[in-house]
Amino acid sequence: MCPDSLNLPEPSKDPRPRRRLPTGPRRETFTVDLKTVTPILGGAPVPRQLSEVDSIRVPTLRGHLRFWWRALYGHAYGEHQRLELARRERELWGGMTLGEEKPCRSQVDLCVRAVTVSAQDPDDISLGEEQSYALWPARAPKNGEAAPRWKPGLRFTLEVSAPEGELSDEVRHALRAWVLFGGYGSRPRRGCGTVTFATEEQCRQWLPKSATRAELRRLFGDVPLFQPELAGAPRDLPLLRGARLLRGPRDESTVDGSKAWLEALGWLRAFRQGTAGIQGARARNPSPTGDNRAGRSNWPEADKIRHHARTYPEEHAPRPAYSRTPAWPRAGFGLPIVVHFQQGKRDSKDNHVPAEPKHMQLQWVRDREREPKDRLASPLIVKAMPLANGRFEPIALWLERGYPEGGKVLLVQSNRPLEATRADFDVLRAKDDQPLFTPLREVTSLREAFFNWLRDTKKAREA
Repeated sequence: MCPDSLNLPEPSKDPRPRRRLPTGPRRETFTVDLKTVTPILGGAPVPRQLSEVDSIRVPTLRGHLRFWWRALYGHAYGEHQRLELARRERELWGGMTLGEEKPCRSQVDLCVRAVTVSAQDPDDISLGEEQSYALWPARAPKNGEAAPRWKPGLRFTLEVSAPEGELSDEVRHALRAWVLFGGYGSRPRRGCGTVTFATEEQCRQWLPKSATRAELRRLFGDVPLFQPELAGAPRDLPLLRGARLLRGPRDESTVDGSKAWLEALGWLRAFRQGTAGIQGARARNPSPTGDNRAGRSNWPEADKIRHHARTYPEEHAPRPAYSRTPAWPRAGFGLPIVVHFQQGKRDSKDNHVPAEPKHMQLQWVRDREREPKDRLASPLIVKAMPLANGRFEPIALWLERGYPEGGKVLLVQSNRPLEATRADFDVLRAKDDQPLFTPLREVTSLREAFFNWLRDTKKAREA
């Protein structure tokens, strides 16, 4: 972090230290001006907090850039070349001890300066808000406070220095991919922390004219992007080579990045709620209060959880369409999934009502292991993609990525894994299920189900 990134007055001479490499390659330095267009959640060393001193932190930026470098270039290293990929990444971006090799410093220097912070948003997150589907981790815990967020409008200048030639090109492509597909801080795969370039000239230089594969391939040169036919064997490594990209349903883009973000976020929200079933959810599951809330979800998870927990109110008994055989299709959107059921205690006649299952989570575990893993990132990114004309387009990007080798999804209740609930990833339905959610029929993957649904409902189209 540079001294002038702390909002101090500009000195007469630039005090930023320059690395001296008398025997090394010539270096190239470029500067970009960036601004945020969606809220920033996290990004500080302390979880659920914002950094008051370093609003934009170099370590956080470096982590984002090296992720997108892997997504761009990791395909060149096969499944049996993981060590070579790790060594190549470490040489460029730095890293700790690798085998017998000592820690090494990154060849890429990042400097953040001229930070102009936006206002903080300390308010709690209401589940009725559109943005709550991305920002719900900021909700206030019981007897606690909501996690603060930076509002859109934060600006900063990023200076990047790297060896000239091929390495500099790779760093530029990683920066471009981060701006187009990523974001700063937590929840960038749900569109939080989206940035764009702050000047018209840099927008034209760095960004595509539209969210089409042809435009994106033009910008990235010979780096393979969005070519499912080139995808290799599934690997636990997110790549852009075999990724698929869907864009908004119309040719018109929007000036407001927040609107484009909420549109893309709404696609995922509507699909995951799964209330569009055989004849429509409200026709079969009307709200008992007569309000406009969505009906009972037609995904199988809630019914299968009730099967295994064996406790539920009579009106919420598992539906015959879903058997006890485990299948957890929504695990493909990322784990863990915390499942909350409403806990009613008495009916109108003051009779005891069986409780819904409590403290349930879907997690994952490797074969022959018993201890569940904490997290598996989603391969799906929904966000507002910035364009060269300063406008934005909603996109859904599904990265090329396999599921963990030997990985199984299972239900955990009160920190106790339920072994009988283990199932493979990407199982959309058990053999004895009759899916009530139409998109889960006749397809073999969650990605196919989601993208088919986007096209069939005319919410999005192939890029």
